[in-house]
Amino acid sequence: MNTTKISSLVAISVFGIASAASANIITNGDFEAGTGIDADGWSELSGPVGFVGRSDSMPFSGTYAAYMSFDHINNSAAGAAYFMEQNQPVGSITAGESYDLSFQAKVDSTSFVGMDTFVQILWLDQDGSDGGGVRGELLTSLIGLGINESYQEFSLDGLVAAAGADSFLLRFQISAGAVPDIANGLYVDDISLSQVPAPASAALFGLGGLLVNRRRR
Repeated sequence: MNTTKISSLVAISVFGIASAASANIITNGDFEAGTGIDADGWSELSGPVGFVGRSDSMPFSGTYAAYMSFDHINNSAAGAAYFMEQNQPVGSITAGESYDLSFQAKVDSTSFVGMDTFVQILWLDQDGSDGGGVRGELLTSLIGLGINESYQEFSLDGLVAAAGADSFLLRFQISAGAVPDIANGLYVDDISLSQVPAPASAALFGLGGLLVNRRRR
């Protein structure tokens, strides 16, 4: 086998490894699958004066996005949380490995009086092999990240799955206090959670490139 064939095989093999490592773990992250307002793979919790579900009013791409909202202008000012979440099964992640989370999001209004909006990951031990329950948590305010009335991509990179975790719960949430005359909504679309390629894979990718370049020279 000549150097050109070896280089090509290395590049193809490494590309396959990198692609597998970066596959999206989230189910139905674009919210296209479902029936009516119910998105497949997601659970919804709605408070007394709001909406939670998939919506076709303002998706970032495709036909649907997730939408969570509350209305204290036309309804009573009842404090509550409105969220959509996805609980992945045992084996969906590996403890100690790093993951990148990205998504598109926007709000109806940047008037944030009496409310906040979050993205949250709970690293879980669902098979009970390390004591069970929540092994770690990430809670990030989207207001703190600069969310506004236009879609933008948010990226939380290098999230390390907690020791003892075998799975996770991902939640997007908008919360309102018992404050009158406020209303807002959160859109989320195109969610991806992928494992960061292992250093060995990155090194192999570099080796493949060197072999190709060497052959060209």
